[in-house]
Amino acid sequence: MPLNIKNAAVERLAAELARLTGESKTEAIRRALDERRRRLKGPSAEERRARVIRFLGKNVWPTLPKGERGRRLTSAEEDDILGYDPGGV
Repeated sequence: MPLNIKNAAVERLAAELARLTGESKTEAIRRALDERRRRLKGPSAEERRARVIRFLGKNVWPTLPKGERGRRLTSAEEDDILGYDPGGV
């Protein structure tokens, strides 16, 4: 479906972007719209997971005492973290 741009400022921006990138105006506009759409949607679950893993690897895991990383918590440790006591919460 054709797109007819009737705004002189938008036409100038499209022309400048195309000149800077060496792309056609259509390709420059397509890429600009795609980039904005991705920014507005935000990172995917996979990208967020990768960011969290990078953060943990750089800032958290190196600070753990030797032998603690990868160790499973006991039930008592889990209950203590959650605030459970013999009577419940």
